[in-house]
Amino acid sequence: MSAANSRIERFIKNLRQSLNEGNYYEGHQELRAIASRLVKQKKHERAIQLLYLGALELCQYHQWGSVADLTSFMINIYVEEKVPVTDENKERVYDIFEKLSQATEYYSRVYESAIQWSIKELGNGVGDTQMHHFVGCILRNKARYQEAETHFLVGTTESPAALGSMLFDWAVRTETKDYGMFVARGVVKYLALGWYEAACSCWKAFVGRLAQAQPDAVSERTDGALASKIGPVYFVAGHELVNFVQLLLLTVERAQASPGSQSATIFGSLRKQYEGRFGVNAEAVHELLDEIAQKYFGVVVHRQQSIFDIVGSLFAPPSRPAVTGSSEAMD
Repeated sequence: MSAANSRIERFIKNLRQSLNEGNYYEGHQELRAIASRLVKQKKHERAIQLLYLGALELCQYHQWGSVADLTSFMINIYVEEKVPVTDENKERVYDIFEKLSQATEYYSRVYESAIQWSIKELGNGVGDTQMHHFVGCILRNKARYQEAETHFLVGTTESPAALGSMLFDWAVRTETKDYGMFVARGVVKYLALGWYEAACSCWKAFVGRLAQAQPDAVSERTDGALASKIGPVYFVAGHELVNFVQLLLLTVERAQASPGSQSATIFGSLRKQYEGRFGVNAEAVHELLDEIAQKYFGVVVHRQQSIFDIVGSLFAPPSRPAVTGSSEAMD
């Protein structure tokens, strides 16, 4: 063991004893002071390790304000020193994320700063997809569905199925009669982003859950002409917008990037028939379908907003009475 590691281990041992005695504030402040001194001495790796281990110790005592402060300090060093987005550096953040998620008043601030670090380092405008998926899963488990959705939309290849299943959970927790508003949140947005495979995965996860929960409402209508990447084709009784989402996927699958094609004509008919049925979200859906028209059917649409701005701002959360046990206000 190096001398530097030995000093860190010795300090953590002393911190542990101090915390056992209930000296939370003193332990936090001393740790912060030492980390600041290490930063001034350009010993950034040691400062990061100290802050990480110290934050984990404070987690055991549910000192979430201190944990958030130390984690934010660590991430700030990541940003200032251009620390690369590696598995090791992300794992430190993940370890703390899982524990800090118990403290809703601090969690958002910390994970947002970590994602901003990954955006800055990767330079892709989105950030690390694995981190988005990780955060999305934690938020889903906390029933913070609208926040989780944002991260799943730009996550990994596992995210679409997770989003589809989550959107079903969200639908169940409301009093809505047509679950299509929920599955559209994932499928239509993925299509607008140009990620057809993700839209299919999201659909499959959602409709699979729906078929299990309401077997009498979901009947398979697959035949040779309807063979599709989305899997079995269904008719869903009582869920008009669910059927629309499926028809949209089938039409996009057959798109020919030509405004005069048969698929483009069908797409236009679907828009005319269903767009207004999204109620207060009709304008939002209109914007997304414009993007889909441009991406898959060769229709030129002029707009000033970027697609990420559109996707991020659209679909008002469905209104409904408060649901017991939900940690998220949907209105």
